[in-house]
Amino acid sequence: MTEEQQQQPEGEPAEQPQQLTFKSFTLPQHGEAIQFRDVTYFIGDEIGHGVFGVVYECGDSWGNKLAAKVLLPRKQSYDIIAKNWEHESQYLQAFRNPFITYLHAAFEYKDSFYLVTERCESTISDLFTLDNYNGYFWLKPIARCLLQAVHFLHAAGVVHKDIHLGNVFTSVVRDEVLPEQYNAMRFKLGDFGISNIIGDVNVFNTLLAEWMLPPEHLNPTEFGTIDHRLDIYHCGLLFLAIIHGREPQFTKQQVLDGVPRQIAEGLLFPYNVALSKALRRHVAYRTASAMELWRDLNTEIQDGANKTLEASIAGAPQPQS
Repeated sequence: MTEEQQQQPEGEPAEQPQQLTFKSFTLPQHGEAIQFRDVTYFIGDEIGHGVFGVVYECGDSWGNKLAAKVLLPRKQSYDIIAKNWEHESQYLQAFRNPFITYLHAAFEYKDSFYLVTERCESTISDLFTLDNYNGYFWLKPIARCLLQAVHFLHAAGVVHKDIHLGNVFTSVVRDEVLPEQYNAMRFKLGDFGISNIIGDVNVFNTLLAEWMLPPEHLNPTEFGTIDHRLDIYHCGLLFLAIIHGREPQFTKQQVLDGVPRQIAEGLLFPYNVALSKALRRHVAYRTASAMELWRDLNTEIQDGANKTLEASIAGAPQPQS
């Protein structure tokens, strides 16, 4: 028995430890240098601000271009934010994959919690501003990278739960000899702030924008139980956005009525088949896996149809919703 237990009056409940609040919480200043494990991280400009955190440009002693995410308290206790930080950092550390953003460091500094990751060039929504942007051209390269990340997560028993334009990034490979030159582009999935083990995903712990709520969230009795196919539905919405060149917006009633699937049915083949399956309202009939969705996107087309499809994509107007 500890000394504290011995001094506790018999019959009285033990005093519960207090949860500390963020009395000294401050966001970093531009140019601030933070040292962790003999590496110095230099804070740059703010490049993103969301509900759960603020993201800054960041560099380190090695000359890497990084991003530093600082978790926002949102009137939560120190203990709760520490738990959220640990949750996200553990996911990023555990899921090392070429198509998932790489975690360089996770630390506490001045009563604030930091996640330092590789810095990608932009979110994929920035592609929409390109001259002569064609969503059909970009869909497969993005889908090949993203669906590998999703397949990897699901095989590990994890659901991302928050796949949208703001969490899929363009990444370029730096030439080490000529550092200002880049040789290749790939796409990566990031932000594991609300990810869950598959068995823990339900309607009570899924926090999403209204237009991203799947039918099984709105009416589980009719459409089924939330599971890993939530990510498949979100991939379907994301791929619609890529083809249209804008983020979709659906009301709850439109989701219940199957409007996303109906829009997908109006796309060119095989995208109409692949995305309408991924956006089915009933979980049991939806595309079962990321691999199945990738195969649907690569459905073989009958003789002569490949060239016809390529020509139609090259000159296709943007689909209207």
